[in-house]
Amino acid sequence: MKTFPTSAAWCFWILYISVSLKTTGSSEVVGSADPVVALAGDDVILPCSLKPSVNAEDMVVKWTRSHLKTENVHLYLDERDSNEEQFLSYKGRTSMFYEELKNGNVSLKLTRVTLSDSGSYKCFIPSLTTSQVKETTVQLFVGAVSQPVISIVGTKGWGVVLKCESGGWSPEPGMEWLDSAGTILPADGPPERHRDSEALYTLRRHVTVNKTDTNRFTCRVQQLEINHLRETEIHVPDDVFPKSQAGLIRRKQHIKEKKHRKELEERGDVPVCEQLQKNRVDLIQKVKVTTVIPIAFYLIRSTTYGEIWEARTSQIQMKRLYKALDISVEKKKSDFYRILLDLEPDLVIDPGKNLL
Repeated sequence: MKTFPTSAAWCFWILYISVSLKTTGSSEVVGSADPVVALAGDDVILPCSLKPSVNAEDMVVKWTRSHLKTENVHLYLDERDSNEEQFLSYKGRTSMFYEELKNGNVSLKLTRVTLSDSGSYKCFIPSLTTSQVKETTVQLFVGAVSQPVISIVGTKGWGVVLKCESGGWSPEPGMEWLDSAGTILPADGPPERHRDSEALYTLRRHVTVNKTDTNRFTCRVQQLEINHLRETEIHVPDDVFPKSQAGLIRRKQHIKEKKHRKELEERGDVPVCEQLQKNRVDLIQKVKVTTVIPIAFYLIRSTTYGEIWEARTSQIQMKRLYKALDISVEKKKSDFYRILLDLEPDLVIDPGKNLL
């Protein structure tokens, strides 16, 4: 009877050991099903832990990359870091969460990641039994991005040609143009691509845009694998767009008139022709037909004169006269207005101007 407590204690101890071994034996190394995504220069955490939680302070934890000749990325051994054979590019950039080891957290922190750090990392605890899952793989994806730059390169038809350029991307991104409503615009051909020696991509793409209510357009560069995008918006001033067709016609007419004016200037007829354009409507309404018709007869000696004379009203007579003068040689038109100004100077608008 005196030995019962001792036997009971042994039974309890054996039960405790059994439960502990069972708990430890059921633990396995787990990581993350999703890749870890980062931009060059970021600090990242590669997740790895024991589930259910088991103290890992006295375990060996190895982080490796299979493609490296020296596979050691980080080694935790004898309750300390042991990185004598660590791959050179990881020197000074790896660490573990030592206070979390007792909770089974054996994750690795990697600082200042580079594009070359992209790849598969293996978290391995060799001290676990063969029946346990000893390792897991974590995928690291490192990218690079930059802000696109927009410039106005010229005009095309009635539109303005815009160029978007963005360099320093990895992996290769996509580029598209959008209007102010977010609608994708048809670009002037596919993007121009260039890859430099560091595997960074530069993209360039043109688009011709027409004038809108806002004149705002956006260039979007997006890399879906790293889930990053950059956008730049531009506002194109109204005066950058080509003028309307009517405006172009007026401009051509202005150039034609300027050329004609230069020719007349050489003959001293500029003031007379200027007055012709300015006063035509007023003269049709006000001029004394009795004065004009004799001048017309003197200058227009053809059947056209008869058509002018047969018109029923003075206004129609004047319109026909102007029509006849328009198709006549410039000398007749000039002579007509010189004579008219001499005979009826009071009919000229702005009589104070020196016309001759």
